[in-house]
Amino acid sequence: MKKTLIALAIAAVAATSANATVIYQKDGTKIDLDGRVNLEVQNIKGQRTDLRDEGSRVRVRAFQEIGGGFSAIAATELRFSNADQIGGNMRAHRLFAGFTHPEIGTLTFGRQLHLGDHIPKANYTYEWGGNVFFDAHKKSASFMSAKFGGVRLAADYYFGNSKKSDDTSSGTSAWDEGQGYGVGFFYDGKWDDLAVRFGSGFTEVTQSTDGTKANEFKLKRAGIGFDVKYNIVTVGLDWAHGKAAKGYESGNIGFQKIANAGGPFNENNRFLVGLKVDVTPQNAVYSQYYFGTAKKADRDLDDIKMRGWMLGVDHRFNKNVAVYLEGGKGKVKQSGETLLNNHRVIVGTRILF
Repeated sequence: MKKTLIALAIAAVAATSANATVIYQKDGTKIDLDGRVNLEVQNIKGQRTDLRDEGSRVRVRAFQEIGGGFSAIAATELRFSNADQIGGNMRAHRLFAGFTHPEIGTLTFGRQLHLGDHIPKANYTYEWGGNVFFDAHKKSASFMSAKFGGVRLAADYYFGNSKKSDDTSSGTSAWDEGQGYGVGFFYDGKWDDLAVRFGSGFTEVTQSTDGTKANEFKLKRAGIGFDVKYNIVTVGLDWAHGKAAKGYESGNIGFQKIANAGGPFNENNRFLVGLKVDVTPQNAVYSQYYFGTAKKADRDLDDIKMRGWMLGVDHRFNKNVAVYLEGGKGKVKQSGETLLNNHRVIVGTRILF
């Protein structure tokens, strides 16, 4: 029974990897270790061809039974690199703890992913990223319910700046700062060769352009995503929406990395369409098309439009080792003028352990 409860607790934590290795297990306590090394040779317009780390990490998790079907959980994830160095910026990228029950759900506190990360993305690539404006926070409380008929509900609270004075805001405009809340709804279903995923979320945080209360504004972000897999074919579509209060602009609602220009924005709507075909059990081909339209705070200015695409292939030697080739282009235009015309070609490897 104890082993069953711990296994269910592990399954309840979204970040848990199937590759995790148990390094300690005794008297209702379990500690596991996993991670990955993800290196790429990148050719990006306007930059030298370079070798870069794209999210290499080590993760450690602990689970402790506390009775009544509940388990305490704690986890940390270490990452090592920045844009210019490999292994030159080791840091605690995630650090959280909480409680889980297989029939209720999981509640965690800390620096972590939250409900935005669970929205299905039409992203089947290794490097290009999903279509979401807000999926992590440095100080948050996050609840994800257990599945009931395939349905899960989520609720978050985001802690902002702890200083409380007449001239200090609760949140800055850094990528994941601000005080506020979020709610989400998710569904997963599978019937023989057909599988469906759907998710949606809404968040609102208070931010400030300069860290003072005088320049506080509300930033609302939402998203809807779904994909359908039938046999060897998967197709997906998702939408990400961000809107700052009237007269304000946020750097948190830009375009995709392939064509991120023209910001900050007052409002942005981004879409992503994806297709993946598992040609063999070890090889897949996949593609994506991005498009988005953003507005500045000055509504007399024309909309800023982004378009982009990518193609990719991979080979998975086994469930732990893969190599891939991905490439694509992106363009941003306003009033007929090209603000950015970019390309990326990537050769990479991902090794899980």
